[in-house]
Amino acid sequence: MTDVAAMLNAYPRERPQVNDDLLVICIQEALNCAQACVSCADACSADPSAAHLAQCAGAALNCADMATAVVRVLSRSTPYDADVTTAALRALAEACRACYGQCQKHALELECCQICGDACRRCAQACQRLLRQG
Repeated sequence: MTDVAAMLNAYPRERPQVNDDLLVICIQEALNCAQACVSCADACSADPSAAHLAQCAGAALNCADMATAVVRVLSRSTPYDADVTTAALRALAEACRACYGQCQKHALELECCQICGDACRRCAQACQRLLRQG
Protein backbone atom coordinates (compact mmCIF):
# COMPACT_ATOMS: atom_id res chain seq x y z
CA MET A 1 0.00 0.00 0.00
CA THR A 2 1.38 3.39 -0.94
CA ASP A 3 0.33 6.97 -0.35
CA VAL A 4 0.87 7.99 -3.98
CA ALA A 5 -2.71 9.02 -4.74
CA ALA A 6 -3.15 10.80 -1.40
CA MET A 7 0.02 12.81 -1.90
CA LEU A 8 -0.92 13.79 -5.45
CA ASN A 9 -4.38 14.85 -4.25
CA ALA A 10 -2.86 16.89 -1.43
CA TYR A 11 -0.98 19.11 -3.88
CA PRO A 12 -2.20 22.68 -3.19
CA ARG A 13 -2.19 23.93 -6.78
CA GLU A 14 -3.57 22.74 -10.08
CA ARG A 15 -1.51 19.88 -11.45
CA PRO A 16 -0.61 19.29 -15.09
CA GLN A 17 -3.32 17.73 -17.25
CA VAL A 18 -2.46 14.07 -16.73
CA ASN A 19 -4.79 11.15 -16.15
CA ASP A 20 -4.50 10.73 -12.37
CA ASP A 21 -5.24 7.00 -12.42
CA LEU A 22 -2.55 6.31 -15.03
CA LEU A 23 -0.10 8.52 -13.15
CA VAL A 24 -0.69 6.75 -9.83
CA ILE A 25 -0.38 3.32 -11.44
CA CYS A 26 2.83 4.30 -13.20
CA ILE A 27 4.39 5.63 -9.99
CA GLN A 28 3.35 2.50 -8.06
CA GLU A 29 4.67 0.18 -10.79
CA ALA A 30 7.95 2.10 -10.92
CA LEU A 31 8.32 1.86 -7.13
CA ASN A 32 7.61 -1.86 -7.28
CA CYS A 33 9.99 -2.30 -10.21
CA ALA A 34 12.82 -0.50 -8.40
CA GLN A 35 12.41 -2.72 -5.36
CA ALA A 36 12.20 -5.92 -7.40
CA CYS A 37 15.26 -4.95 -9.45
CA VAL A 38 17.41 -4.18 -6.41
CA SER A 39 16.37 -7.45 -4.78
CA CYS A 40 17.00 -9.40 -7.98
CA ALA A 41 20.46 -7.88 -8.44
CA ASP A 42 21.26 -8.74 -4.83
CA ALA A 43 20.07 -12.32 -5.28
CA CYS A 44 22.01 -12.69 -8.53
CA SER A 45 25.15 -11.45 -6.78
CA ALA A 46 24.63 -13.91 -3.93
CA ASP A 47 24.32 -16.87 -6.30
CA PRO A 48 27.37 -19.18 -5.94
CA SER A 49 27.80 -19.18 -9.73
CA ALA A 50 27.17 -15.44 -10.05
CA ALA A 51 29.56 -14.81 -12.94
CA HIS A 52 26.96 -15.75 -15.56
CA LEU A 53 24.46 -13.40 -13.89
CA ALA A 54 26.57 -10.23 -14.06
CA GLN A 55 24.70 -8.78 -17.06
CA CYS A 56 21.37 -9.51 -15.44
CA ALA A 57 22.42 -7.86 -12.18
CA GLY A 58 23.73 -4.83 -14.05
CA ALA A 59 20.54 -4.45 -16.07
CA ALA A 60 18.49 -4.76 -12.89
CA LEU A 61 20.50 -2.06 -11.12
CA ASN A 62 20.24 0.27 -14.12
CA CYS A 63 16.50 -0.29 -14.20
CA ALA A 64 16.17 0.32 -10.45
CA ASP A 65 18.03 3.62 -10.76
CA MET A 66 15.89 4.73 -13.71
CA ALA A 67 12.68 3.73 -11.92
CA THR A 68 13.67 5.69 -8.82
CA ALA A 69 14.46 8.77 -10.90
CA VAL A 70 11.15 8.52 -12.77
CA VAL A 71 9.20 8.22 -9.53
CA ARG A 72 10.78 11.48 -8.42
CA VAL A 73 10.00 13.22 -11.73
CA LEU A 74 6.40 11.98 -11.81
CA SER A 75 5.77 12.83 -8.17
CA ARG A 76 6.58 16.50 -8.61
CA SER A 77 4.10 18.78 -10.28
CA THR A 78 6.15 21.98 -10.15
CA PRO A 79 8.03 22.62 -12.32
CA TYR A 80 6.39 20.29 -14.81
CA ASP A 81 8.24 19.84 -18.08
CA ALA A 82 6.43 17.57 -20.54
CA ASP A 83 9.58 16.99 -22.62
CA VAL A 84 11.61 15.86 -19.60
CA THR A 85 8.77 13.69 -18.34
CA THR A 86 8.36 12.05 -21.75
CA ALA A 87 12.09 11.39 -22.05
CA ALA A 88 12.21 9.94 -18.53
CA LEU A 89 9.27 7.60 -19.21
CA ARG A 90 10.82 6.42 -22.49
CA ALA A 91 14.16 5.81 -20.79
CA LEU A 92 12.52 3.80 -18.02
CA ALA A 93 10.54 1.74 -20.52
CA GLU A 94 13.81 0.95 -22.33
CA ALA A 95 15.59 0.06 -19.08
CA CYS A 96 12.66 -2.21 -18.21
CA ARG A 97 12.85 -3.85 -21.63
CA ALA A 98 16.57 -4.53 -21.21
CA CYS A 99 16.17 -5.91 -17.69
CA TYR A 100 13.20 -8.04 -18.72
CA GLY A 101 15.29 -9.53 -21.54
CA GLN A 102 18.12 -10.42 -19.18
CA CYS A 103 15.77 -11.80 -16.54
CA GLN A 104 14.01 -14.04 -19.05
CA LYS A 105 17.32 -15.78 -19.74
CA HIS A 106 17.41 -16.96 -16.11
CA ALA A 107 13.73 -17.03 -15.13
CA LEU A 108 13.44 -20.81 -15.25
CA GLU A 109 16.37 -21.31 -12.88
CA LEU A 110 15.95 -18.29 -10.59
CA GLU A 111 12.61 -17.23 -9.14
CA CYS A 112 13.96 -13.74 -8.45
CA CYS A 113 14.49 -13.23 -12.20
CA GLN A 114 10.93 -14.33 -12.94
CA ILE A 115 9.56 -11.89 -10.36
CA CYS A 116 11.82 -9.06 -11.50
CA GLY A 117 11.04 -9.65 -15.18
CA ASP A 118 7.30 -9.52 -14.45
CA ALA A 119 7.73 -6.27 -12.49
CA CYS A 120 9.72 -4.76 -15.36
CA ARG A 121 7.09 -5.79 -17.90
CA ARG A 122 4.29 -4.20 -15.85
CA CYS A 123 6.32 -1.04 -15.30
CA ALA A 124 7.11 -0.66 -19.01
CA GLN A 125 3.43 -1.13 -19.83
CA ALA A 126 2.44 1.53 -17.29
CA CYS A 127 4.99 3.93 -18.80
CA GLN A 128 3.65 3.29 -22.29
CA ARG A 129 0.05 3.87 -21.17
CA LEU A 130 1.01 7.16 -19.56
CA LEU A 131 2.95 8.21 -22.66
CA ARG A 132 0.00 7.43 -24.93
CA GLN A 133 -2.44 9.56 -22.93
CA GLY A 134 -0.15 12.60 -23.03
